[in-house]
Amino acid sequence: MRQLLTLIVPCLLLVCCEKPASSDNRDNESSTAAQDRRRNAPRDPSPDGQDSLKTQLETAIAIENPADRDKALAEVAWSAMETDPELSHQAFHHLPSGNPEKIRLIQHYAMRAAERNPEEALEWANSLETEVETATAIGQIALAIAETDPLRAANLLSESGIAGRDFDVALVQVIQRWAANSPPDAAAWVSTFPQGAAREAGIKFIAERWLPADAKSAFAWLDGLKDPTIRSEAARAMEGIILQQTQETRDAWLEHAKPEIRSELDQQRENAIKDMGDNIPTTAN
Repeated sequence: MRQLLTLIVPCLLLVCCEKPASSDNRDNESSTAAQDRRRNAPRDPSPDGQDSLKTQLETAIAIENPADRDKALAEVAWSAMETDPELSHQAFHHLPSGNPEKIRLIQHYAMRAAERNPEEALEWANSLETEVETATAIGQIALAIAETDPLRAANLLSESGIAGRDFDVALVQVIQRWAANSPPDAAAWVSTFPQGAAREAGIKFIAERWLPADAKSAFAWLDGLKDPTIRSEAARAMEGIILQQTQETRDAWLEHAKPEIRSELDQQRENAIKDMGDNIPTTAN
């Protein structure tokens, strides 16, 4: 599990809508590049441009071959995303449930909608056809509001029903935003999660932001932890971060740690070095 954390943290930072690896990765990368070109291409806001998209949508809906229809609908949805969100919604609404492209469209649409109006975005998310689609949308809405309302974002994420890797990715991104503004509150939230790689990663991200900002408060939080497992995870994460600093910075931070806390940190040194690997200066070993 400890070694797993060093592998899972970079993975958790990947973009939420990344496609799973498969034997046709080159095709997937080509498709993603095409989507990016469509998303970033100049849009035609003129009535004629909108009429053209509406015509394309009608044509796409009438296509008999399911694969070709889905491809055409996705094309229209991405093309209309910025200039006509409602038309875009109509297009991906016709995609079948579980379609990977529909999920990516929902993620993008939810983020955009939340930037405009979080309440309306949540109302729309709850109207989606399946629990998976709703959970996906709410997860993106949580990320959109995490900067300005991290507590609500955390609560939305907890209640969203997202599971597995998608939850882990969203969890870390919310923690990153929350920890930048209020490490104690973010730490309290993460401490409620069950033991696992996601909790360990969350604690690590919080410690990375808390120690440079207020080492005294960070060590006080560690000192107040009652659960021995969480306390060990926090000490291990902190020790790894401390070991990556210059000797001057380490000494400055550790001035705020009680002897008992320093002892706990020292006990985690070997494990922390395993976690950090090449990021540890040789003088720390």
